[in-house]
Amino acid sequence: MKEYFYKKRFRIQFIAVITFLLISCFAAFLVERKETINLLDSKEYIIEPFSDVWDGGYSETKIISRTNNALTFSCCLKKGLMYPYAGIHIRKTDSTFFSLKNYTLKMHLYSQEKQRLAIRIYNFNKGIHDSTVRNSFPLYHNIYIVEKAENKLKIAFDSFTTIPEWWYANNHIAESDIKSWDKDSVGYISVFSDPGFIINKERVFKITQLELAGDYSSLYRVLALFVSTVLIVFIGIHSILYQKQKRIQLTVKYSEDFDFETKDEDLKSQIHAFISENYANSELKASDLANQLHVPEYKIGEILKENVGMTFKSFLNHTRVEAAKLYLKNSSYSISEIAYKTGFNSPSSFNRVFKEIVKQAPGEFKN
Repeated sequence: MKEYFYKKRFRIQFIAVITFLLISCFAAFLVERKETINLLDSKEYIIEPFSDVWDGGYSETKIISRTNNALTFSCCLKKGLMYPYAGIHIRKTDSTFFSLKNYTLKMHLYSQEKQRLAIRIYNFNKGIHDSTVRNSFPLYHNIYIVEKAENKLKIAFDSFTTIPEWWYANNHIAESDIKSWDKDSVGYISVFSDPGFIINKERVFKITQLELAGDYSSLYRVLALFVSTVLIVFIGIHSILYQKQKRIQLTVKYSEDFDFETKDEDLKSQIHAFISENYANSELKASDLANQLHVPEYKIGEILKENVGMTFKSFLNHTRVEAAKLYLKNSSYSISEIAYKTGFNSPSSFNRVFKEIVKQAPGEFKN
């Protein structure tokens, strides 16, 4: 029964901490949970063609067909700008900002040939969309190589890089003039043929899936850090408290009435040490001591009878009571906990033996 109550208390508190962590993580997940948005069949979002016409170029994008589950469009880059572009962009129907926080863009796209596809995120300069006026600026982008087949892309916005320096130079805009990207303030997402391809060649794309799906990878990392920190702190505190309890010296000091007078000093010290170290074992018997010291059991009884006038059981109870007195005065354990920690089978037997020896109940002695 040694350390029984400490371990039981630790288990109960550990279960409570785990329960708290599970509830906290579940609550955080509910707060951050995002519904999947089907952009091909959403009334809140609109998909439009766009090109470098905004910047005075001549490239073209045409919507060939559109259903609730598929979009086919063509792009044709034309001379005019140093870096021509054409494609589609996605924005809110009411031209307000939308959030990409905890979202991943899923896209199934069929291409007629292998080529580079750029995906770019913009914010609004003025907050209102106007297809005839440049009032938005790209913030982040990424380049993808698409094959001549169906390409299944899962695009995490955290992987995007900043717009290259040449873009700012060509547009005579300082990078500091553009507001830092806020995932909660996105104007639109553009998907277009990357500049550098053959001019005046029409390319056809077909999109069969275009979704904003919940992406919780960053949330999981934060929760993992939170859980590990709480567990480390919890276990650390318990370790400190456990070591503090162990520092309470519970070496039993016998009264002068228990002084051994046997000539076999080595055997005397061994008996003293064994009982002092093992009194908390509720199953301890004289035979255990005899086996440990390699002497007959009756020899143990004779030595105890001759020197302290007690049987093994009586002397063991006195030892346990001495230890209990130290616990009562130097620890915060309850009387029931002390009963088990000192080797008694029940609080009632502890109370009875303690009162017989000390002439006081444990509660009276403690106070």
